[in-house]
Amino acid sequence: MIVTHSMQQAARVSQRTAYFHLGYLIEVNETERVFTNPEHELTEAYITGRFG
Repeated sequence: MIVTHSMQQAARVSQRTAYFHLGYLIEVNETERVFTNPEHELTEAYITGRFG
C-alpha cells in the first residue's frame, strides 16, 4: 500500500487505486480505469484538476 497525493506516482507504481474524499471511500478500481474512465464524478473532478 502507498498513500500519496501525487497522481503521477500513483499511476506509475500501483495496480489498484482508491480515491478518498473527506474521509469517505469514493472509488476503488484498477488504476488504469480510475485514471481513464472513473465511475464517480468526484473522482473525475479530482483527476481532471477541477478541485484538489
